[in-house]
Formats: sequence, C-alpha cells, structure tokens
Amino acid sequence: MSRFFIEKGKIRDNIGIIVGEDVKHISRVLRLGVGDKVVLFDDAGWEYHARIKESSSRELRVDIFKKVLPRRESPIEIILGQGLPKPPKMDFIVQKGTELGISEILPFNSDRSVPKFTYYKSLKKVERWRKIALEATKQCGRNLPPFIASPVDFSEILSKDLKDTFKLILWEEETVGLKVVLDLNPDANKFFVLVGPEGGFSGREIRKAREAGFNVANMGIRILRSETASISILSVIQHRFGDLN
Repeated sequence: MSRFFIEKGKIRDNIGIIVGEDVKHISRVLRLGVGDKVVLFDDAGWEYHARIKESSSRELRVDIFKKVLPRRESPIEIILGQGLPKPPKMDFIVQKGTELGISEILPFNSDRSVPKFTYYKSLKKVERWRKIALEATKQCGRNLPPFIASPVDFSEILSKDLKDTFKLILWEEETVGLKVVLDLNPDANKFFVLVGPEGGFSGREIRKAREAGFNVANMGIRILRSETASISILSVIQHRFGDLN
C-alpha cells in the first residue's frame, strides 16, 4: 500500500488532510479516489491507516481508522559525515543511506572536494537532499527520514560533540583494516563515520581526525569510489551491529 508523509498539524479528530504534490500523485498517478486506502506517516514516527473521504484538486481528506507506532528504525545510530562529491553521487548516497537506516547525514567541504558550496547554493542542495530522503523513507517503510544538515567545513565536523560514540574515518592509505578497528568496540551502538570525496582525505585531514579521537581504517586492497565506500560501510555496520540480517 502506498505511503505518504503528513504533518502532524494536518491531523485532527481522526481526519487527515493531504496537500501538496502528494494530492496529484494519489489522484492522477495512482488513480485512487474516495473509499480507497492509503498509509500516512508523520515526523514523530506514527503511522496512520486511512481511507479517502473527500477528493479535490488541492487536497484530500481521509478518515483515519488505525494508528500504530511501528518499529522500523534501526536499533543503532549511524551518523555519516560525507565529504561532498559531485551532485549525482550525493543524491545516491542520501537515497541509499536512508534505505540502510542512517540517522543523520552531515555533508562537509574537504580539501579535495570538487564542489565548494556557497551558503545560498547549499540551501537549495539541502532542500533537494531532504526531498530525496523523504521519498526514500516512503519507499523503504521507515517512519523517520534522516536529518540532513547544511554543508560545513571539515573542521566543524571534527568538533561535533558526540558522547559515547564510536568515531571512524576511512582512508585508503591506512594499514589497519576495518575489521580490526570495529573489534575495538564490539558493543557499540552509536557511530560517527567520515567518508571523503572523490579524491579522498588529505594527510592533514587524517592527522586532525586522529587528534579529534577518530579511529582510522581502510576497507581492503581495492580503492572504492566515495559513494561505494559510504554505502559499504553503512552495510557493514548494520550487518554487524544493527538489523541488516
């Protein structure tokens, strides 16, 4: 059954109001009308099973007959600090990271980042990434899209205050493998992972990361593209510590 996001303020007395692009998608693409069922979810994790009551070109009114709080979020928290790659690759990382249960995505400008986003340009990009994350949330059955921050400089990423978090940075020139590093904390349930852009991290950035308490690891003998490394590390962590069975 199709799932759609609804703001909590649009629900009152078991009546929900759907507005925006979803109205067109429900009516014209899915060809659903009065009496058909839909599933809604809000930003608090609740899911609503509803039946379309009234339909117009601007909004749909639905009767909510069931409210549940499903457990589809990962039991672990993974924050991905992503060195900005070229735009299509970032779209891919956001989409697949959402499907893999990521909690937050923190884009940053690295020494070797090709795109250097200005403040105003980054606002448009973040808006796009959040829309991609919301669509992926609908598709994969999650009830909470990941938080996606505006791009910052690498130094701000390192200064992020995270307690009881296993901090990891991937670097192809490191001699210590990922398995060895993850074995250092087998009971971890909160991770902060840094992945570089297309050109990888500079030696200066790795030194700064070590000083900030990050564990450094490589992911094997093959050099992975930035987007491959990001999705791979999320999959590994979810399989070992999370709910990817």
